[in-house]
Amino acid sequence: MATNVCSRSRTKYVKVKEFAEQYAMSKAQAYRILSLPDFKDAVIKTGEKSISVNQDKAFEIMQQIFT
Repeated sequence: MATNVCSRSRTKYVKVKEFAEQYAMSKAQAYRILSLPDFKDAVIKTGEKSISVNQDKAFEIMQQIFT
């Protein structure tokens, strides 16, 4: 049976600046946290230098690490 493409939700990716603002941290601190090996699944490269963050996956990882 085929899956309805419209019923699937898209993964929400945000830039590092938005991620840092959401958690009230500096951009430099956000980059340091996102460079940890644990966050490898939550980060994708969008260019030569740019990265984007999967909000849901990053939140799950942060809960596991920081609680």
